[in-house]
This record gives sequence, C-alpha cells and structure tokens, in this order.
Amino acid sequence: MFAKPFGILVIALSFFGGFILMGGSLSALWHPSELLVILGISLGAFLASTPVYVWARTLFFLGRYFSGERVTKQLYRETLGLLEDLARLSRSSGVLAVEKHIMNPDDSPIFAEYPRVLKHPDLKKFIIDNFNYLMLNPPATQSFGAHMENQIYSISQSMMEVPKAAGKVADWLPGFGIVAAVMGVILTMELLGGDMDVAKIGTAIGAALVGTLTGVFFAFAVVAPFVHAVEVMIRQDRTLFEMAAAFLEAYSNGVSPNLAIEIGRQIVPPEFAIPREEEE
Repeated sequence: MFAKPFGILVIALSFFGGFILMGGSLSALWHPSELLVILGISLGAFLASTPVYVWARTLFFLGRYFSGERVTKQLYRETLGLLEDLARLSRSSGVLAVEKHIMNPDDSPIFAEYPRVLKHPDLKKFIIDNFNYLMLNPPATQSFGAHMENQIYSISQSMMEVPKAAGKVADWLPGFGIVAAVMGVILTMELLGGDMDVAKIGTAIGAALVGTLTGVFFAFAVVAPFVHAVEVMIRQDRTLFEMAAAFLEAYSNGVSPNLAIEIGRQIVPPEFAIPREEEE
C-alpha cells in the first residue's frame, strides 16, 4: 500500500531536488502552455487510437493504481471462500439453491461476505457465468476446462489493451515533447534581429528545451511505471481466474469442496500463498 506513494516521492525528490542542487530554479520548469500541448496531444492520441471500452478499462485500472487496490492475498482468500460456500450450498441443498445467489449477487448474503470479489467486476462475472453454466447441466462431451480457458484468454486480452495503449502513449510522449520544443524555437526565432535581448532569447530557448524534458519525463517516470503496474495486475488477475477455474473444474467432476479448495490453493502464486490453516 505504501510502495507506490514512496516510489512517487522518490521520483519527485530525485527530479526536482536534483535540479535545485544543480542550481536551477523550479520556476524555470513551469510552463503551462507546454504542458497543455504535450498532455493534450497525448490524451487526444490515446482517445483517437482506442475504442471506448478501453477508456473505461483504463479509468478502472487508474482507480486500482492510485487507490492501491491491487490483487492481494485477501482477494485470493475471499475468492476461495466464496467458491467453497457456493459449492457446499450446492451439495447440501442442490444447485437450484445457488441460483438466487447467482442471479442477484449484490443482494446475496453469501456474496456480501466477500466484498473484494464484488468490487472486482470481471472476477464476479467469471464466477457467476460458470456456476450458471454448471446449473444448465452441460453434456459430458463439453469440455468445461477448455471453456473456462477460452474465457480467461478473452478476459486477459481485453485487459491487456490498457497497457498496450498506455505503452504506445509512453512511446509517443518524447515526440510530443519535441513538438512543444519546436513551437518554443519558432517563438524564439521571432526574437532575433534588431536590438536582440540575449537574456530574453536565452530564457526562450530554455523554455523550449523544457518541452523535450517534459515529454521524456512523463514517458519514462509517469506513464511507463503505470504500464508495468497494470501488466503486473493483469498477470495476478489471470492467476486469480485460473485458481477459480481449477476449483470449478474439480467441483464439476464431483470432487469434495475440501479437495477442490486444495486444488485451487495450489494455483495461488508464491507471493500470495495461503497457508492451509487460514482456510479453516
């Protein structure tokens, strides 16, 4: 939770503190017009190159990024707990007893015990869709495991559109910085001739160079870390889906909920390993 704010603080102190130690004045870096050019073009390029659903997914991942709400051990634990409760209810009262919880998860007392799953729309949909699939009593010829694998691939590919698009913006930002810098050089050219004010020309050239600096800084110190963080979240999300799929496939083959939990637990990556005693 504290890693991201600490990382941002280190970036800011290194950038601005280093500039001050070099003898620079922070006011020399403040050029709102260049920020408008660089960030405005970047946003426009992102919007023009991506469909609307990628905009929505990007906002979703931005929320997770800045809130620190990433995949955690607790989310893995809650996912296994929800699957176990639904499986035990199905075994004790029949699959129809699960239907009311699947049809209205937001009003379900079972889902209410697992708020992190409810706040993860893709995971919630995956669990609901596949329990609903099982309630339809599919024929044995249908491969449930392959069906879920195809879903996970489709979900992952949809998620990956966010870091792909944001990564493109990171690649473009230095170029947009050059655009702002060239604009500054054009304005500097207007100062040449006649009684030239050398100090004013020097300030104008410095302002133009800030455009290049700004583009490079936002590309590698702002957007690139976000892209990598989202890629990590997607990898962890994929493992979360694979864990749920392993549980559901085992359950569909008639194994006990306890064994299904063990099968799912073994899919959890080492950094989120759930000790067996925590499942009891």
